[in-house]
Amino acid sequence: MEEGLNVFSIKDLENFSGIKAHTIRIWEKRYKILEPDRTDSNIRTYSETELKKILNVAYLNRNGLKISKIARLNEDELTQQVMTVSSKHDDLDQDFQPGKILMSAIRFNEVLFKEALIPFIKYQGIERAYSRYLYPLLEKTRILWQTGSLSRAQEQFVRNTIKQIIIIEDNLLEPVTGKSKPTVAMINTSDNLTDNNFLFYKYALKKRGFDVIFTGGILPASEVIEIHKIKPFEYLVVNSSAFDFAEKKIGYFSNIGKSLMLKKIILTDFPEEYSKKSYDRLIITKDPVHFIKTIESLR
Repeated sequence: MEEGLNVFSIKDLENFSGIKAHTIRIWEKRYKILEPDRTDSNIRTYSETELKKILNVAYLNRNGLKISKIARLNEDELTQQVMTVSSKHDDLDQDFQPGKILMSAIRFNEVLFKEALIPFIKYQGIERAYSRYLYPLLEKTRILWQTGSLSRAQEQFVRNTIKQIIIIEDNLLEPVTGKSKPTVAMINTSDNLTDNNFLFYKYALKKRGFDVIFTGGILPASEVIEIHKIKPFEYLVVNSSAFDFAEKKIGYFSNIGKSLMLKKIILTDFPEEYSKKSYDRLIITKDPVHFIKTIESLR
């Protein structure tokens, strides 16, 4: 597979992988995990190959493998280990076979790809289908891209096709009658691979009758206050890009919650709770299933 010409900084690697920059530097020095290039001013730069590698390393590390063991794996062994770990739940549902479904996506056949997904949506409903099938399929696709089994174009094709499905389902939602629920503002603060989740969360909130403010674009955190001035809201959902929320940033949103007297702030798509502190009014969710359980309790 030919790599793109993208060049990434160590901060980019931190944001995508969830591994702190100083830890990446330690791993480079101690284990030779990565071999960055350097600019004339001695700043580290990383290729797409290096990005994929740190994503694979981070994935295995979060799934219980020690960095010392991961570091001993060669490229083929690293890829095989990631595929093994990512496939451990593939056979839990006999009807859902990600490998077969992805074959049409690999050939960029949108019609066949959608036809493979429609039965799950039709019989399960989009909410259950997304949590149980589409989200795991997106995760599988991401892993296949990381390991070089899918090209960037193929990974984007899968994400975009599933995004279209969510948007269609969202447009088909009928307004909820009866007493309206509180207003929820949704803000995306970073460009990342969880945008489909965020669209799905919008759908789930609307389905439950919440009045949702959704801008769709990437905004700085400070825009939360500007939105509230125009249209006050009781809840805030932040697409936390899974990895780039340091304690300082989490604390910032917690303080916003207090100053605006919000009931709750939900940070989405953390693979684990990075924050060791307990913040007032703030909830961290790790995936769509966890998010749905969380909003069920909102009033």
